[in-house]
Amino acid sequence: MINTKGYNPQTGVWNDSLAGDFLWSSVNTREATPDVMTPYTWSAIRYGFAQMILLPGYLPVGNICGRVYNNGSVGATVFQALAVGLARNSFEASSKELYGIDPKAIEEWNVPLVPIGLWERVHVLYNTLRIMANVSKALKSIDTFLKNNPAWCETQRANLPRLDKGELVRWSNEILMPYLVKCFWWMVGGTITQSNAISKLRGDLLQIASPDEAIALLSNVSSEDEILASLGIVAGLDKLRRGAISREEYLKEYGHRGPHEAELSIPRPAENPNWIDEQLDGLERSPLDVDTMLCAQRMRYEGALENLRIKAPRKFDSILRRLQEAARLTRLREAGRSETIRALWVSRAFALRAGALCGLDEAVFFLEHEEIIRLLEGQNESTAGISVRKTAYHQLVALPQYPTIIMGRFDPFAWAADPNRRTDVYDTNGRIKQLFADRIKGLPGSAGQAVGRVRILNSPEEGNQLQAGEILVAVTTNVGWTPIFPHAAAVVTDVGAPLSHAAIVARELGIPAVVGCFNATQRLKTGDHVRVDGSAGVVEVIESEDHRPRVLPAKPAQFG
Repeated sequence: MINTKGYNPQTGVWNDSLAGDFLWSSVNTREATPDVMTPYTWSAIRYGFAQMILLPGYLPVGNICGRVYNNGSVGATVFQALAVGLARNSFEASSKELYGIDPKAIEEWNVPLVPIGLWERVHVLYNTLRIMANVSKALKSIDTFLKNNPAWCETQRANLPRLDKGELVRWSNEILMPYLVKCFWWMVGGTITQSNAISKLRGDLLQIASPDEAIALLSNVSSEDEILASLGIVAGLDKLRRGAISREEYLKEYGHRGPHEAELSIPRPAENPNWIDEQLDGLERSPLDVDTMLCAQRMRYEGALENLRIKAPRKFDSILRRLQEAARLTRLREAGRSETIRALWVSRAFALRAGALCGLDEAVFFLEHEEIIRLLEGQNESTAGISVRKTAYHQLVALPQYPTIIMGRFDPFAWAADPNRRTDVYDTNGRIKQLFADRIKGLPGSAGQAVGRVRILNSPEEGNQLQAGEILVAVTTNVGWTPIFPHAAAVVTDVGAPLSHAAIVARELGIPAVVGCFNATQRLKTGDHVRVDGSAGVVEVIESEDHRPRVLPAKPAQFG
């Protein structure tokens, strides 16, 4: 059975918040994994992050009642242990760009640290250098991966139905799991390299350009030969609508991407015969086509570039090369993520084949990967906890999305039953609540201003409710929300960072965005009339839905 402090076999719930006094953050992780995870999905995610252990004995992430959270206490402890040097700078840059949190603000956040000694410090440095070496190695072969992965995935999925139990075990041990480890490093390598490059570039741009111009210069990532993978899902639909590609071509290229792509129990869009028509219906209601939006943003980029040439002629050539490299790295990161999601479809196909062979069908997703292997080898006791886990899973799915920040032990059922619950932060001891004032202030995601009525959406499946010109407000968005973006006048999210999906896609489409507000869905309601300033990262309420004028202060919150 599972050997971990986080899992309770009696309840079927995994809750790592009970393992110690930690600060947990779902920034960025919730975007990638917005759904409550089945045990099979969690085992796949845990397997990947086990490759990135920095502090001995601690994963960088945890499972809090079915949802992935970053362990901020482990991250802060690692940051302090690194003390100085390239590794520390890399860790700091990644934290700011990907998670919207400055690790230097450890004392301000009152982050509980993990007690460590000299032995742990040495291992933190060793593990950091090991990870940096793996990242460097992965980047040398990432182009080959991106080229060959689609065919590899198609071949493996086609071959799986021919395998019996013994062959399936051998295939998993010898082919699937080693390949997924490589995929993890290809994805992580692109992410870390991109965040480090953009962090330094953003700082340098702000020394010679306005915030609006800096954001515009960091857009226009798609090239004429290669569109950003995160935009592919909507750009491909636009081509399909215009007859430029066929349905078969679309599904082959983008059928693995969708709003629930990280949850392996949920079918991919290519497995859903209605998905394309539903998305096309939504695009027909959009006031602008994707090409027009991309062209308009490209013009803004060219204008900002010309202003940069005038303001800093001596630095211009150097900055331009760095902008081009940052764009290349962003395309590389998003392509690596896309192809990793394609490989996870193979992992889903493995589970379905195992479920069919063992008579479990889709109940197989309530087993972890290791348990499925034991089941295929004849150890039937692995199925004992399925019913308990399935009941727990459906109970957790019925709950609201948990707070972005959790400090200490968290009971989602007690929290959900509290009529005064907060969705930004949960902290029973009141250590960090003072950082979250009653204002809507986040991080600048995409430049520009917009005024409109709020539309709060809980999932991309509610996208048909968004009317053209409304302000899309959501807890978080991922690639599956992309077909909705052309309808929105602006995007506001509780969870996000400068390199989160909402920010990157909004910049490419020229839609103002404020990300990482923590409390936008709590403070706003559908129908509120608001002004979104994507450059300043501020949302002002002009008039509430009940027609009472009220403007929230724009003073920045003291975090991030």
